[in-house]
Amino acid sequence: MTATEAQSVPKPPRWLVERVKAGERCKALEPDIRRVGLPVMYFTYIAYRESRCREKAVNARWDRQGNIVWTLNRNGTYDSGLFQINSSWRTVTREECGGGLDRLLRKDCNLRVAVRLFGEGNLRHWGF
Repeated sequence: MTATEAQSVPKPPRWLVERVKAGERCKALEPDIRRVGLPVMYFTYIAYRESRCREKAVNARWDRQGNIVWTLNRNGTYDSGLFQINSSWRTVTREECGGGLDRLLRKDCNLRVAVRLFGEGNLRHWGF
């Protein structure tokens, strides 16, 4: 069973369809999104919106001692990779990718964690 078969996916709203048609998408990533069973229209846009299709995107900065000195998240967490998976998903990342949060900077790991999160909470993790 694929991720989309396990979840009821709402029809994409008109604004989303229009943005994707206008180029707000990660076209090169779409075959991988389709392969893992995520809804392509949503996740091509999510990857564009969250990371501008950059596999190694992170929304934080660290000092030389390894302490976060800046993040967009008010709670001190940070987001990584194509789909900007939150650092609070450390255990899920370890279970899905066999390592730490740095693995989220690899497309294959970010996709696996996105599939897991989608399977457990549908699109709500990305604000839909």
